[in-house]
Amino acid sequence: MKDQLDRLEEKLDKMIEKTASIDVTLAKQSVILDEHVKRSNLLEAKLAPVERHVAVVHGILKLIGVLTALVGAIKGFLTLKGS
Repeated sequence: MKDQLDRLEEKLDKMIEKTASIDVTLAKQSVILDEHVKRSNLLEAKLAPVERHVAVVHGILKLIGVLTALVGAIKGFLTLKGS
């Protein structure tokens, strides 16, 4: 009976050690995650002006495309009307 209790106590001690090890790993990963979030937020803040610029350029290109199509349609209409 004492043998069984000793083995159970050893197993319990090992479980406690593993739990402590897991807690340390979790704490380290939490710190790493916090640093990652801070860096990500900084990068997002730096990219905001670039994203606005890209949106403006896309808008200008779409406007040029619409105007080109409109000019082409008018030119085609005038060509057909002149024939």
